[in-house]
Amino acid sequence: MTTESWLRILAAGAAVPVGRSGSRPALAVSGLLAGFAVFGGGPSTFPGPALSALGVGGVLLVALAVLLPRWLPITGDGVFAGALFGLPASVVAGVAIRGNGALAALAAFAVALAAFSLFSAEAVRASAEAGGRKAALLAWAVAAPAALSAGAAAFARPDPRGAAPALLAGGLALVPLAWLPALLVERSRVRRELDEEVRLGLLPAEDAASLELPWRRAFEKRFGRPDERREYVRSALLLAVARAQQRGRSGEAERLRQLEVLTFRTRLRRTLEARSVRHARSESGEYPAAASER
Repeated sequence: MTTESWLRILAAGAAVPVGRSGSRPALAVSGLLAGFAVFGGGPSTFPGPALSALGVGGVLLVALAVLLPRWLPITGDGVFAGALFGLPASVVAGVAIRGNGALAALAAFAVALAAFSLFSAEAVRASAEAGGRKAALLAWAVAAPAALSAGAAAFARPDPRGAAPALLAGGLALVPLAWLPALLVERSRVRRELDEEVRLGLLPAEDAASLELPWRRAFEKRFGRPDERREYVRSALLLAVARAQQRGRSGEAERLRQLEVLTFRTRLRRTLEARSVRHARSESGEYPAAASER
């Protein structure tokens, strides 16, 4: 066996434990290791459809083992975590598959990045489900990108250099489009579940409207400092997930979901109470810093 073969074996063995260590840099290193373990250092030409699907599927299984324990059913978190793992792995794929020239290498990078985007988006959707539906969506999250890479490889096979511009443009266009179903599902769930919280008087209507889409909640000034915003948004979105999962369940499963609903409601209530106190002090000219000096 060559030195590269041994290095790829070592990279494959290290990718999961490194990624599970918890830090963001470790997640990026894990993607780099997984990409190298599968694609090697090259230079290689475009693989055939079967080999391409097998390679992408292998990297995504590593990603699943690394990301699933920490993944939340929130699109923003999924984009961030998927990019941390997927970008380095996609760069390795582009560098390795450079045997057909620079443009073909960029096309390989774009296709790999599109595959990771599709995987991340579908894994986010799966994280909001439970039981058999969750397992089916996770299987789809791996199978769909593998099929995409196989189709791209089949398209490139007759003339990789000639197919590179179309693959590059198509891959880059698919990166944001892959997130559209996850965004629509999340928006529908948040609107349906949090509107009920508004009717119960537990959540302000304007907050519920701002929470529907990532770009709205990211810039909503009412949500306070970045750390307060992050906690408030996460609690609200997870409350919507817990409410949705509670439907159609009975017995112990229903009780556990109800406990989650109560937990997230409590967190939201505390945040809203702190916000009210802060606003009351601001309007009266009494700021926390001044109040603490008394």
